[in-house]
Amino acid sequence: MDDSPPRLILVTGASGAGLSTALNILEDVGIMAVDNLPIAMIDTLVALEVETGGRSLAIGLDVRTTGFSPEAVETLVGNLRRKFGAQFTSVFLSASRDDLLRRFNATRRQHPLQHIGSLEEAISADLARMDQVMPHGDIQIDTSAAKPSDLRQSLLSRLEMDKEFQIQVRLLSFSYRRRLPDHSDLVIDMRFASNPHWVAELRQFDGRDPRVITYLEADEVALGVIDSVKSMLVQMLPRMSLEGRPILTVAFGCTGGKHRSVWATETVGKWLRDEGYSVKVAHREIDAGS
Repeated sequence: MDDSPPRLILVTGASGAGLSTALNILEDVGIMAVDNLPIAMIDTLVALEVETGGRSLAIGLDVRTTGFSPEAVETLVGNLRRKFGAQFTSVFLSASRDDLLRRFNATRRQHPLQHIGSLEEAISADLARMDQVMPHGDIQIDTSAAKPSDLRQSLLSRLEMDKEFQIQVRLLSFSYRRRLPDHSDLVIDMRFASNPHWVAELRQFDGRDPRVITYLEADEVALGVIDSVKSMLVQMLPRMSLEGRPILTVAFGCTGGKHRSVWATETVGKWLRDEGYSVKVAHREIDAGS
């Protein structure tokens, strides 16, 4: 995306049809997202972020937006299309009346138009208004019965951005002498592996040292477990990327957090980079200077 012209995406549609989810999806692929900005302020924001800053921008509009009307949206879309051409895309999200009713009942949130009457009347009024907005959508997506992952796949593929998102993997080594690391999705216990701590000539080095690496790579059981972790990630990561999971954190622990866990973290990290994944590696005990 960095080498491409900035994109401007307008997302609108019925309340409850998935606007917030769509904006979150676009944020995950690196696009700045703004929801419910007054229509009168959109030109200023676009000038600052897209024209001057060169940043891609997504803007969400619905009946909550100050100045919102079918006529205002038509004028806005026309102006942006003339100004930005292929860089601009208008996305319209819809859902069936029954689905919208079910969603608002499930979340117990009040519809923005519910002041006019019942929930059913509010949804009907919103849909009637949005029928006039729908023709201005370059991309139209019906989210009825759709899961967030379905919307993600449909939205990004229609925008030709489905190759731009990939899960980030965070790998961390730690010591079991201290608490387990917070926010870890997977914790792998490496204390079963041969321990370089008990080899006098290796004790002073950590799991990144070639001598320690050679020692641990001679442990067939340790290598087998690392291969099992790789096999697991091979299956998990593509599915998580497809569903829009932004981060997976895997923590490897050993007694001191210096040898076996560090070696495992570095080994899996190198493999993931070779596989094309974005990887961040940290060693809690070493980085802390202990």
